[in-house]
Amino acid sequence: MSKTPSSATRIVQSLLSAHPHLSTQQIYQTATDHLRPVLRPAHVLDQQGRIRMKKVSNMREGRRPWIPMPTPPFPEHPFKSVNFLKRTILASLESQGLIHKSRVQKPIETDEERHAAIATAMRLTRKNERTAIRLKEPVPPPRIPKTTVTEFAWKMGPLPPRLDENGKIIMAGTGKREQIEEEEIYDEDGERSEKADRELAFRMHTAWQTNRGSPLPPSSSSSSSQDARQQPEQRQSENMSSQEMEIRWDQAARLEESFQRAQEIEAQQIEERQNARRDAYRAAREQKKKERLEDELAGRTDAIKAEKKRIQALEAIQAYANQTGEDVSGWYQELGISEGESIPISEEPRRKRGGSGFGLRKD
Repeated sequence: MSKTPSSATRIVQSLLSAHPHLSTQQIYQTATDHLRPVLRPAHVLDQQGRIRMKKVSNMREGRRPWIPMPTPPFPEHPFKSVNFLKRTILASLESQGLIHKSRVQKPIETDEERHAAIATAMRLTRKNERTAIRLKEPVPPPRIPKTTVTEFAWKMGPLPPRLDENGKIIMAGTGKREQIEEEEIYDEDGERSEKADRELAFRMHTAWQTNRGSPLPPSSSSSSSQDARQQPEQRQSENMSSQEMEIRWDQAARLEESFQRAQEIEAQQIEERQNARRDAYRAAREQKKKERLEDELAGRTDAIKAEKKRIQALEAIQAYANQTGEDVSGWYQELGISEGESIPISEEPRRKRGGSGFGLRKD
């Protein structure tokens, strides 16, 4: 088995160099065909071998199985997953002008595609017949089912430039706007829309008026001699362009390496912060256990529990007084708080709950 390249950029470059065009799924399946995916477990087991549960408040039992975090099917492969390949690797290469997505006609291979093509042809035939009957025109011949399907695939090189109505070259961008405009040319049935046909007829008519009366192109003999003079220049420009593309591919590979290093550093920092929080939580828990043990040995447990309940009652009374504005001095006297004395505050952090308490709304 050959060793898998460590760079996703090099894998995409080698695959698209060996094939004229490939879709995202074809690139992913070709690169990971010999690997075994990592399956995510449905549940997590604790130390006793039981399913780990999680406390929830919106269920009757109050508990549900702990759902593990999603993991990529190929964590050691540069592609990791289809989503990472599509949104990170291919999107980055497309933005750098190394690859582009284009419309490709693929022959029908499966029975499902064949049945769908027949159904579409029958539907369009019935539609055309109804339109002709309504307009009292001759009924057109039946539609012939298509033998190809249209799909989008990746190709090497930047997006080719487009021409405007005057024949001038429009600079190609990242490909997204051009792809949307290309999709607008075709309707939902895969046929050219009426708007696209009108624009094409207008451009052809404009070109005919522009070229009317212009001299004919040179003869084949003169053009052949001119082509012979231009061949060395074309070869030199092609060599220059291939060298430039190779340099850009090297830059993309280095960019990917720096991205991977940044991801590794970020993962390491996240792990360090998690370990620090676990250590702090473990130290605080051990400290509380030690304090509870000292209170039990000194016999202060009951007094501490009574004082906590008293402080919670005082906090509830104070919150009620702040919301309603009523006089609660009698309640304070019952709990042993005289006038002018400060109210003790609980030192334990309490979780915030929704709402303002007592069924009242804060202003």
